[in-house]
Amino acid sequence: MKRLCIIVLCAALLCAGGAWLYLTCGGAPEKAPTQMPTVDAAEEQLPPFDAAVTLRVLTQDGVKELTLREYLVGVLLAEMPASFPEEALKAQAIASRTFALRQAEAKKHEDADICTDPACCQGYLTDASEEELARLTEAVEATDGLVMTYEKGLIDATFFSCSGGRTEDAAAVWGGDIPYLHSVESPGEEEAPRYTETVTVSAETFSETLRGAYPEANLSGSPNGWFGACSYTDGGGIDTIFIGGTGVSGTKLRSLFSLRSTIIAFAVTEAGEIEITTYGFGHRVGLSQYGAKAMAEAGASFDEILTHYYDGAAVTRLLTEA
Repeated sequence: MKRLCIIVLCAALLCAGGAWLYLTCGGAPEKAPTQMPTVDAAEEQLPPFDAAVTLRVLTQDGVKELTLREYLVGVLLAEMPASFPEEALKAQAIASRTFALRQAEAKKHEDADICTDPACCQGYLTDASEEELARLTEAVEATDGLVMTYEKGLIDATFFSCSGGRTEDAAAVWGGDIPYLHSVESPGEEEAPRYTETVTVSAETFSETLRGAYPEANLSGSPNGWFGACSYTDGGGIDTIFIGGTGVSGTKLRSLFSLRSTIIAFAVTEAGEIEITTYGFGHRVGLSQYGAKAMAEAGASFDEILTHYYDGAAVTRLLTEA
């Protein structure tokens, strides 16, 4: 990739070596400022950042070279409805730009910077109407070069569909604490098409599935006696629930039963079947897309949205080096 400069809000230029140069503030702010990074007259003469950076993108048809701008338009098309408010689209563009550049730095793929598998990196689509492409292109161009940083580096800008009312701590999902990925309120998501879901499975299927992973679980007798004490995470998901006398994590339950989230409620029907209700969709860590929509509709700007969900991180401008 082309040599780049990261401009954070304040202080002097420090050469970090390699592909990146950093401006630092001597550590992350206690609360990230919501104002835009300033750009001086000299910086305005530089070419657009996204058009100057090329990514090697691993697609189903092989590796393709795309400018960051081209790539981000395709990501937005795959990851967020073009009908969402402008500020929500901008927030998604910044999160996706940050995510892509961090992935490229990590060298996760041998012959590519990033892939188009949403289970690994981010989705990417090209089939869209002219109106959709215009809206998404505008969101990308309006945020050219903007990313989220914490201290001296790009953040892990994770995002998901909807949280069910509150996002989750990274530690509750992936086991390690990340200071800018803590649980925060995320109201107004109820209109999300996957806000809640209820599935029903037979007691036999439930028992076979759970005992396949926990053979020591005692699931004899009535299902009404299977479910015991439950503890919860800060984000409202199941931390540990005892089923058949065995402790099971919420993340394991989500995986075993292909559930939408770890906010899980169990009920036993009169027929003895297990009714499983979930709220939210996704890992629930970082930016809630439907939460961003709700905030934008309430008048929040993209930087207010981002600094809410990535608490302690800052909006940062990237520039190509002259």
